[in-house]
Amino acid sequence: MKRTFFLKLLAVVVFFAYACKKEQYNAPNISGVGTDTIVLSLGDKIVLAPNITNLKGNDYTWLVNGKETASGQVNYTFEAATAGNFNVTFKVNNKGGADEQTFKIFVEKAITVSIADALAVSMGQVIEIKPAIDGPNRTDYEYEWSIGDSVIGKKRDLSFISPASGTFALKLRTTAGKQSATATRNITVKAAQYVKNAYMVLEYAPAPAKNHNWSIIGDAESWEFGDEHPLPYSEFLTQATALRKDDTYSSLVLGSWGGSATFKFDHTVSNAPGKPDIELTATYSRADLPAVYVAYDRNKNGKPDEEEWYEIKNEDYGIEDLPDYEMTFTYNKTTTDDRRVYSYFNWKDNQVTPIAGEVVTNKTFSSSMTFDGVFSTRGFFPGLNMIDLPSKKVAMMEGWKASFTRKGKRITKNLTGAAPFSQKLNVDIDLAVNKKGEPVQLPGIDFVKVVKTVYPFQQDFINAGGVMTDFNMDEKRMLHVGGILDKTLKN
Repeated sequence: MKRTFFLKLLAVVVFFAYACKKEQYNAPNISGVGTDTIVLSLGDKIVLAPNITNLKGNDYTWLVNGKETASGQVNYTFEAATAGNFNVTFKVNNKGGADEQTFKIFVEKAITVSIADALAVSMGQVIEIKPAIDGPNRTDYEYEWSIGDSVIGKKRDLSFISPASGTFALKLRTTAGKQSATATRNITVKAAQYVKNAYMVLEYAPAPAKNHNWSIIGDAESWEFGDEHPLPYSEFLTQATALRKDDTYSSLVLGSWGGSATFKFDHTVSNAPGKPDIELTATYSRADLPAVYVAYDRNKNGKPDEEEWYEIKNEDYGIEDLPDYEMTFTYNKTTTDDRRVYSYFNWKDNQVTPIAGEVVTNKTFSSSMTFDGVFSTRGFFPGLNMIDLPSKKVAMMEGWKASFTRKGKRITKNLTGAAPFSQKLNVDIDLAVNKKGEPVQLPGIDFVKVVKTVYPFQQDFINAGGVMTDFNMDEKRMLHVGGILDKTLKN
């Protein structure tokens, strides 16, 4: 019996000894090491803590790019001291076997920012500032240009303009991921003298109407006081430019639908964030807003290129019923009798079933003379003038056309009870949009175009029993444009 007990006890001892020996030689297994690359910034630290199965008798080794950096520890703290790619390998072995896994780490290089020295520009002029920026290859870079507490730009390059002279500390903060870097440079803005009014007339494209006065430069109601200038087209632009430089409110009559004029400043108007930049004086009603377009001379060629025009979004934006409307105006004839002169022109639109008409202006000779004894152009087709009063001879001045087409969007409105009068219109450059209606960021503008886009109808309760009547050719509905002032200029 004793022998039997001894054999059983021996079997138990052998079993446990074998079991312990088998456990001791179980190979370790590493888990918890992902396949994605860990991205760090310079100065970051990360604790690498893999999971291990079978711990007895293990030896641990850590290697960075093949070089042993630690041993005898399960976790490892990696410090991002230099930029580059790193393979951090964790090795485990015991008598039962071995395993190893590698952490892939990428340390981004630091962002560096520098701005050119000796920055200088005249007030009312734009300088393009292009900083040198180096850093990690990322797509989430953000930029913030500022002067003091005012943010003046959110793009990498800055189109800088100031309406005032002085020296300013210009700061650029660049961020990407968790990194950021800042550079500061002084910029000197030199004093300069400019005219606040957009006095230069680059293009005058009026649309005629009843008693339209194409040659007026000044108050349209004071035609008899010498404000008429019946000149060839190029000379008229020169004269209008000269008069508008000296007299802020020398206006032009743009006329009926489609009439427009393009003006230029002698400097770039700064885009002041959050407030109007331009004050425009015009004759319009609350329901008859003129359309205003602006352009920044980005390529510095001195003229507004077609792709540089942007519309200022106003209350009427997007409500046009005919986005591509056209009207063609054609001079017909002028006839006279002993007392009167009759001027005729035709018009026709571009619709599938065209609408057309004729406008006749009936003027008496006695009531059409200015105080200087000159026969007025009031009511004549644009460019037409009576060049010899005794013989009643009329002629189209050089550069003007006997037939032309005006194009644009048409906003058809009932303007009953909305009388036009001379008033000021504030224009905010921040409201500029492209042809898709998307906001655009402009540092400032050099050119302004004013266009009549509202096609007026009125309800005649007295003479027509409430019928809607086309009022586009009525002289009371013509658009007049006067001063276009830079509100930001600190002269």
